[in-house]
Amino acid sequence: MSEKIFKKISLKTFISISALIFSLTTFLSSCTTYKQLQYLQGDIDSSKYSKFNVPEQKVQKGDQISVAVFSDNAAASAMFNTGSIPSTVADMSQASLPGSGVSSAGNVYEVDNEGMIFFPQIGKLYVEGQTKEGLTKLLNNQLKDKFLTNPYYVIRFINLKITVFGDVNSPGVYPLTRANTNIFEALTLAGDMTFFGKRDNILVIREKDGKRVFARIDVTKPDVFNSPYYYLQQNDIVFVDMRKGKVNSADQSWMRNVSLGMGLLSALTILVNLISR
Repeated sequence: MSEKIFKKISLKTFISISALIFSLTTFLSSCTTYKQLQYLQGDIDSSKYSKFNVPEQKVQKGDQISVAVFSDNAAASAMFNTGSIPSTVADMSQASLPGSGVSSAGNVYEVDNEGMIFFPQIGKLYVEGQTKEGLTKLLNNQLKDKFLTNPYYVIRFINLKITVFGDVNSPGVYPLTRANTNIFEALTLAGDMTFFGKRDNILVIREKDGKRVFARIDVTKPDVFNSPYYYLQQNDIVFVDMRKGKVNSADQSWMRNVSLGMGLLSALTILVNLISR
């Protein structure tokens, strides 16, 4: 009789301890994960982060640039605006500016491997590293008072893009529709990071002065607002690494089975309690 009671107590104790260990493990795991999932942890000093500088886009090799040229003489300007638009940007707005008689899209130039474009009446121009303001000055030096009176230009970067991949829900190549796209917007475009994405160690790869620069940013800290990599530039690559302990779908299925098994153990514990009374 005493042996049966001992076995009954042992079984009851084993089941109770197993259920307790599982509960504690789940609790501790959830506590650890919660902090790892948070963005911008801690207080944000608004005065410290209120000022910001959005870096100007600069011409890189492989970029496509639209340049529309205008002046006091529409006929003279027309020779610089043939409206040659490649199919990749054929859906670009073709609305004409009042009185110009030419498309506001102008010509589209692709920057070659030497950082050059071929411009009508001028020939080859070295444009790599130039901002829109720099391009305006460069064109003025070549066109003003030589071909045109009071020229002005509408300059657009056509094929700006960023790449976001790694532990995000929708990795891919995304167009940069404006110059001040930031890291949070990029992650949002990619469907946000997954449960296991490293929020404190995101890699940004940038082409700068003919070299690749590798930088790490931490989006869990407000200091990210002051990072030179907070605002993304064309051709930036954003890589989200995974945290240790990531489980694949098979592992998740296994965990669900374990959870079900522990639930059954809990039910058995209740049953043993009833029997032992």
